[in-house]
Amino acid sequence: MIRTLALTAVAAFAITAPAQAGSVRVPLAGKSQAQIEAEVAKAARTVCFRETRTETLVMDAYSRCVKATTKASLETFATAQAQSNSTLAAR
Repeated sequence: MIRTLALTAVAAFAITAPAQAGSVRVPLAGKSQAQIEAEVAKAARTVCFRETRTETLVMDAYSRCVKATTKASLETFATAQAQSNSTLAAR
């Protein structure tokens, strides 16, 4: 079972100047899908705030970063969860 998801802002989506992507770990154990989505969105807002606060168009960059980061993280989680489930089914 996937217990933690590392959330990383995708700098290419939100930041024009080079920057180091920030990351936040989101614990997932024992949480429902709705709780996971809420936690991922919250973590994305935190990471993207750090990454976009020096941008000229902060709100635009922040909004794009949150959307892209949340989407990418939830897709990564869904893929990992599907692989985990197929591994368990194969046993």
